[in-house]
Amino acid sequence: MSSCFNKEMSKRERPRVLLRADAGSSIGFGHYVRTCALGGYLCEDFECILVSRNPDLGLPSDYQRELATSSGLTIMEVAAKSRETFDPAFLDLIEADDIVVLDNYYYDTPYMTEVKSRCRALVCIDDMHNRHFPADMVMTFCPLTREQFSMKPEAKFVGGMEWSFLRAPFLKPQLQRNYTGQTPKHIALAMGGADPLGLTNKIVSLLHKIDASLQIDVLAGQTVKIDFEEDARLRVHRQASAEEIADMFDRCDLGIFPASTVCVEAFSRGLPVAAGFFVDNQEEIYAYGVKHGWFTPLGDLTKSDDMLRPLLQKALATPLSPAPAFDFAARRRDIVNLFRKL
Repeated sequence: MSSCFNKEMSKRERPRVLLRADAGSSIGFGHYVRTCALGGYLCEDFECILVSRNPDLGLPSDYQRELATSSGLTIMEVAAKSRETFDPAFLDLIEADDIVVLDNYYYDTPYMTEVKSRCRALVCIDDMHNRHFPADMVMTFCPLTREQFSMKPEAKFVGGMEWSFLRAPFLKPQLQRNYTGQTPKHIALAMGGADPLGLTNKIVSLLHKIDASLQIDVLAGQTVKIDFEEDARLRVHRQASAEEIADMFDRCDLGIFPASTVCVEAFSRGLPVAAGFFVDNQEEIYAYGVKHGWFTPLGDLTKSDDMLRPLLQKALATPLSPAPAFDFAARRRDIVNLFRKL
């Protein structure tokens, strides 16, 4: 579809949900992936249309298209790289009876207010609570409370890890894991699809120095540089499908990740996690997760190799223990019902 999509109101068998999540190699795909997962929950009950600004290409990439269609969503294309052009174009797509979902950290209160004025209901997915949300529902997978957000008294609030949105392969039954004093030998590593700080290569290099016998499966975007790719013990998966990622997590003993959506996907497969952070919005969930025993702590992942290496050594020497258990599948229907009531 293109931006000339017919906006005339028509009789629909299902109400429409218009979801916006921007993504690209330069900004990563985390918001986009979880929005596709939410659309997958909703698509049986709603007509789900996904709109995404790709700041690198100007249009959604083939990878974005595949993620959307595999989740049962239709992409509506808007040819624009800049937010200055894309933001008003998105407003023009909104119909009065739409439920609109915004997922990113850079929508300010005036823009959200304008979106709200054009639709039936506004849903904001956000982990930052540094501005007012004029939304009908605010959702976060972080362990935050309603009191930490500025929002309308009548708005719904949903928060906590168990309310995460997961693609279908992450909702299948977990494998049985028996660790009994074992230490990790097979590592899953992911530092985000964009990885502008080069953390993937940094951690791969440190792991090789600590224990060259480790098997390492790496999730990375197309532009992420990784040394040691010729090593038979290292496998790099670029733009992997949800099924491939879930299968990888099932094979591995330990995940090394930032405190972000990828940790939720790992927990859904019962994979223990050593986590750190490298941007502000990861720090709250990291601190909460360390306090409640969700993660083996790695702290600030941007610190020097000399500071990070002993923390990785400790994580690799610590006997494995079960990942925290969350019933993500049980919340799926609850989330759909929340949308049906908007």
